[in-house]
Amino acid sequence: MRQPTPENTFMNDDPADLEQRLLRLLEAARADDVHARRTLNELLRQDPCARKTFATLLVDEHALAENLRNESIATLLESSAGAMSTPARKPTSSWRQLSAAAAGLIAGLTSASLLFGYAYVAPEPRQIPIANPGFESPIAPLADGIPSGFGTWSGDFSEVVGAEQGIVPREGRMMFRFLRSDSKDPAPSRANHGNMYQFIDVRSLREAIADGTATVDWSAWFNCVEESSEKPTQFEASMWAFTGEPSVVRANWVGNLHQELAYSTWRVTADRDPKTWQKISGSLIVPPDTDFLVIELKAIPGEKTPQEKPYRFAGHYADDVQLTLRKQARFKP
Repeated sequence: MRQPTPENTFMNDDPADLEQRLLRLLEAARADDVHARRTLNELLRQDPCARKTFATLLVDEHALAENLRNESIATLLESSAGAMSTPARKPTSSWRQLSAAAAGLIAGLTSASLLFGYAYVAPEPRQIPIANPGFESPIAPLADGIPSGFGTWSGDFSEVVGAEQGIVPREGRMMFRFLRSDSKDPAPSRANHGNMYQFIDVRSLREAIADGTATVDWSAWFNCVEESSEKPTQFEASMWAFTGEPSVVRANWVGNLHQELAYSTWRVTADRDPKTWQKISGSLIVPPDTDFLVIELKAIPGEKTPQEKPYRFAGHYADDVQLTLRKQARFKP
């Protein structure tokens, strides 16, 4: 009996099945599976259907990457964006709708390793410096509400502490602690949330973000004491992109103006185990005209308090905030 070859194995495949097989081979090749890489290249040489399907995947990928502002693509991805993020605000532009979902989708599509000796190569990711990312400085964050400038944590009343109440910092010797859900600034009023912000100036990265293919991967860790409430605390972290000066953020929050260029957000429910830290992470495609980013940390207690009274947190913490700039992979011989 004649043994199947790559050509006669795939020539009669259903197109959808062929696409899935190609994607599986691409993932394996990306993981340095030599056999998968050899099989993929052999298929592309021998099977015109495989070549056509593979080419379509690449065209779709580049079309998505180069046309993120296109309204039709925004509509196509709207349901995916909802599944991948929990919006803190209603998006008002196609770029904001795509910022969380498209980053993950593009990353998945660009996982191909080789095509006839060509490889996808991405520049090395680089850390974006932020002030006191692990809260190792004992200086307490400001309680001034939304910051007025770069390079400082500011928000609701909080402090920086060492290990306490059975909770050990995620990294280093210190960690951030939410104290109350209010600040010295009465507006905007969020009587039941503890919020903390930092503005990050990215104008020095203008060249890296100019072509619209830059992504910021962001993450933060959260923990809290064991809670007796039936409705546990929820933790949330968000990344926002703005153009202009930092003063626009205060007006944006107070007036609910939706002036951000893009945002990415995610939320988790506290696991009731003070021995474990929970990670919140996401990705934000950075619009080319971004001047600065805003990282927001938030604690949302399950218990409610009267609107005029701030909530006092029993033991709710954050630590180890990281931002990484990553560029989309490109073909290289």
